[in-house]
Amino acid sequence: MTEKRMKMLMEFAQPESLIPQNVKPLFDVWLRDTHIILARDGYYYCTGTTRAPGTENAKLYNDGIRMWRSPDLRQWEDMGLVWSFEKDATWQNRWYAPGGGGRECEPFSDQAHRAVYAPEIHQINSEFYIAVSMNWPPQEPGEEGSCTFLLKSASGTAAGPYVDVGNGPLTHRIDASLFVDDDGTVYYVWQDGRVAKMKRDMSGFAEDPHRVPQQHFSPEPYCEGAFIFKARGKYHLCLAIWTMDEGDHLEYSVGSVPQKVSYDCVIATADSVYGPYGERYTAITGGGHNNFFVDKDGRLCATMFGNPVNESYAPFYARPAVIPMEWKGERVHPARRENDG
Repeated sequence: MTEKRMKMLMEFAQPESLIPQNVKPLFDVWLRDTHIILARDGYYYCTGTTRAPGTENAKLYNDGIRMWRSPDLRQWEDMGLVWSFEKDATWQNRWYAPGGGGRECEPFSDQAHRAVYAPEIHQINSEFYIAVSMNWPPQEPGEEGSCTFLLKSASGTAAGPYVDVGNGPLTHRIDASLFVDDDGTVYYVWQDGRVAKMKRDMSGFAEDPHRVPQQHFSPEPYCEGAFIFKARGKYHLCLAIWTMDEGDHLEYSVGSVPQKVSYDCVIATADSVYGPYGERYTAITGGGHNNFFVDKDGRLCATMFGNPVNESYAPFYARPAVIPMEWKGERVHPARRENDG
């Protein structure tokens, strides 16, 4: 990042939203969209977007969903692929060319797409689920090529194997997540704050999807990575949004890749899962597309990975990490110790 942009970012970002210098990668593996839960068996489980060996990123293709576990957030065990295109895919195992009207093409050919991304592991009651996004032919003109679907562990363990819930995409958008309310109701959450209650058997939606009302920015930027958690009696909608360089200032706006400066975790709060969600604030500068969980000490934590696009603001790139968080009034930001940056 240029010195000018760094100066502009430090003027734009609130100091409490910056990632402390003591935050380091959990392990040395290329990973985006880090997602971590603390399961009932006492292990932390981690999923995220991975790349295939020998590739620079996961844009075109990868092997499937990889998982790690840890008893303490320090020592991590690689569990390998818990779902793969080769062994587990059914309707998902399709290669297509996004610029060719969704036509199928030869595997591993130039521009052939077949990748899963942003997988999120969740434990609901005694069952493990993974909400997944995937490259998929556009269904309507102008629509981006993607879809989301849901997997369930057939063994009742995080290791799987995982099988389809349903027999096709649940949505033709990106970034699927699950939220469980205090009464046990499960909601499917995706893209920019779209929500639908799930059927009791998790086989599909029990209602038409809602695009929850929010206080938008003007102009409204592209939002993704939706995740909802509940704390202090409120619903907190997290979104990943790019800070853009507008020449003489930074703002959340619509722009191109060369304008991207920081990939942020932005939060809005509501009294209902359906909203309306109030004023947005930047919770973590450089911490976009993450999740929140409570660790074994009862401390609220956030994940991060450091977005490598355009050398954006981050302490490291494409590596999983955890940020201890703290409440400052009604807002949550990275916790700081004395002498933290």
